[in-house]
Amino acid sequence: MIYRKRHDSRKTFSAYSDESGCFNERFQAIGIISGEERHLCKLRDELASILQTKEVSEIKFSEVRTHRPKIEAAQSFVEKGVDFAQQRNIRIDVLLWDTYDKRHSIPGRDDLANLERMYYKALRHISEKWHQNNWELYPDNGSRINWPEIKSYLSRTRLPRQKRPNLLTLFKEEEYNIIFHKIEPKKSHDEPLIQLADLFAGIACFCRECGQECIKWLQSQKGNKQQFLFEYEEPEIPEDLNKAKQNRFRLVGYLDDICKRYSLGVSLKTKKYLWTPDPSKPINFWNYESQYEGDKAPIKLNRRL
Repeated sequence: MIYRKRHDSRKTFSAYSDESGCFNERFQAIGIISGEERHLCKLRDELASILQTKEVSEIKFSEVRTHRPKIEAAQSFVEKGVDFAQQRNIRIDVLLWDTYDKRHSIPGRDDLANLERMYYKALRHISEKWHQNNWELYPDNGSRINWPEIKSYLSRTRLPRQKRPNLLTLFKEEEYNIIFHKIEPKKSHDEPLIQLADLFAGIACFCRECGQECIKWLQSQKGNKQQFLFEYEEPEIPEDLNKAKQNRFRLVGYLDDICKRYSLGVSLKTKKYLWTPDPSKPINFWNYESQYEGDKAPIKLNRRL
């Protein structure tokens, strides 16, 4: 598969999204799986096959604890997602923010309006990286987002087309509008791609919360041939939280390992959480920081994007 770099108005690309930690956690994130629909259809079928084989109806990061089929399915989801991304058939983008940072630690913060702004940033980002303007969006139906407002704002956003080399800039650079032809919320248990978005968003939030502990534990496991084999503790209730955390650490370690195997530029050790220095990479963990002095989260009196 050759990574498509030129804008092509004839094709419609799709994005599937879910959120993690909103609105009751310190770290909150949006996960988006995007790409051309023919590749997404193939990935969906393979994810659905994993669920069927493991006899699991749905995968959520919150359920990656001690139940063997769910843990094995989560690992297979991660592996399949990374495989499609390294072939440049899809992108996996996670935009995460810290509600304790200077952008968000303000009186009267409007979390819903802030989430809408983050969706706008994330959707604009994937449009730029794919160099595509025709989109369909399928978010989890549990979101409280005002999708018509997001759609309207994105449709007024103009982006430059992909620059062509060796051409003199004699005229004003051509621009294009982002067009979301359809925004259709879906139930996550009916859509494996939304489940994959939830899984990556959940992993990112978990790493921000427990990253140092995770790295320390993974380092303690070095030399153990069973490093990435999961340990289980059944039945699932009552839950052994220690085992649950260790299984999540193993999942993070597995993700970090296969990203390095494919040289995808995802870093875990540098900042003690998942981070992608180069946002053009097909797996992009974007930990949001204020872009300028006045970049503040919206307050409840201001609901505009």
